[in-house]
Amino acid sequence: MSEKRIVVVGGGFGGFYALKTLSELGVTKRHEVTLIDRSPMFAYLPSLPYLLSKKKTVEDLTEPFEKITKRLGAKFIQGEFAGVSIRESTVVLGNGDRVPYDYLIIAVGATTEYYNIPGAEQTLASWRLEDYLRIQEELKKHGDKCRVCIAGGGLTGVEVAGELAEVLGGENVTIVEKMPYLMPTLNRPKASEIIEKFLSQKGVRIIKGNGVVEASSNHLKLEDSTTLDCDLVIWSLGVKAPSIAFDQPVKTVKRGWIAVKPNLQLQDYTNIYAVGDINHFALDSDYAMKMAEEAILQGKTAAKNIAQQLEGKDPTYTHQPIFLASKPKSLVSVGYNTALMVWENRLLFGKMPYISKMLIETVVMRDIKGKIGGGTATKLESTLLRTISR
Repeated sequence: MSEKRIVVVGGGFGGFYALKTLSELGVTKRHEVTLIDRSPMFAYLPSLPYLLSKKKTVEDLTEPFEKITKRLGAKFIQGEFAGVSIRESTVVLGNGDRVPYDYLIIAVGATTEYYNIPGAEQTLASWRLEDYLRIQEELKKHGDKCRVCIAGGGLTGVEVAGELAEVLGGENVTIVEKMPYLMPTLNRPKASEIIEKFLSQKGVRIIKGNGVVEASSNHLKLEDSTTLDCDLVIWSLGVKAPSIAFDQPVKTVKRGWIAVKPNLQLQDYTNIYAVGDINHFALDSDYAMKMAEEAILQGKTAAKNIAQQLEGKDPTYTHQPIFLASKPKSLVSVGYNTALMVWENRLLFGKMPYISKMLIETVVMRDIKGKIGGGTATKLESTLLRTISR
C-alpha cells in the first residue's frame, strides 16, 4: 500500500479526536498525517470563562500541538487556514503555502458573528483563548469594580456573566438578550427561569426582548433606543462558520456551515470530511447541536471511515448524534460553583451539575495531555471517556 497524506485542519475537539483515532488505528505509522491550526496549542473552549474568575489557569486548559502530534505520530503546521483547492487536492494557508492531501478532515470550528451591527467589532469577543486573555487584560486595567455589559444571553453569555458576577459583584454585570428568555438555543423556558432567578439574586441586571443595534468598546445601544454605558462590552451573540475559499462548489447552509452526509463526507467529495461546529449535520427535520461531545464523536467517525478507505473499503461508519436540537442536552455553569444540567426535558440545578462539568473537563484534558492510557486510566476515567467518545 502506497503512503497517503491525511491532513486534519483544526485542532479542537473534533480535530484532536480524529487525530487520536487515526493514531490508535495505526494510520500514523503507515501514512503521513498532518495537523494544521492557527494556534500553537489546544484550548478547552467550554471552560475558558473560568479564566475570568481564576478557577482555572491557561496551563489547566491547554496543551501544545507539538507535544500532541509528536505523541500521536503526526506532524504539526501552525498556520492560518485560508481555503482548499479541491482541483489540486491541497490546503491553502494564509501565507500562500500549500499542503497536499489525499484525505482531508476540516475541523476548524466556528468564529464570532457580529451580524453587521455597527461598532460590534470594537467589543471583546468571547470565543477563543486569545479572546479571554484579552478580557483578562482589560479587567486588570479597570479594577475590581469594572462595569461589564454582555451582548447575548446564550450559553456563553450566561457563563461569562456568572463568573464575572462572582469576582466583580453582580451589580457590575448586565446581560442583554434579544429573545424573551435566556439561552434560547435550548428552547427550555423553565431552564431560563432558573438561571435568570439565580443571576438576578446575585445582582446581575438582565435585559430581555431588546436587541443590540449599535455597540462600541464601552456602550450598547438597544432596539428601544436605550443606551447602556459601561467600562467593557463583551460580545457573546453567537457564531458563524469561518470563511473558507473553495475552488469547487461546496454545499453550505445558513451562516456558512458545511452540509455533510451521514458518514460526515462533504456532499460531493468522498475524500473530504467536515466535523464539529463547522458542519451542519441534518437528521430528518432535526440537526445536531454544536457541542464538544458531538465534535468528539464526529472526529472519531471520520477517522474510522478514512482508515477503511485506506484499506480500499467503502466507509461504513455513520454519525449517530446524541445532542439534537429537538432534545437539547447541556451543562451550563453560572458561577459560584453552581451549574444547570439540561437533559432533554429534565433539569438539575446546583453543585452536582457543576462537579459533573468539572469532572468531564478534567478527564478530557488528561486524555488530551496524554495522561490516560497504557493502563493509567481509572475505572471512572475509562467509563467517562467511553461515554463521551463511544
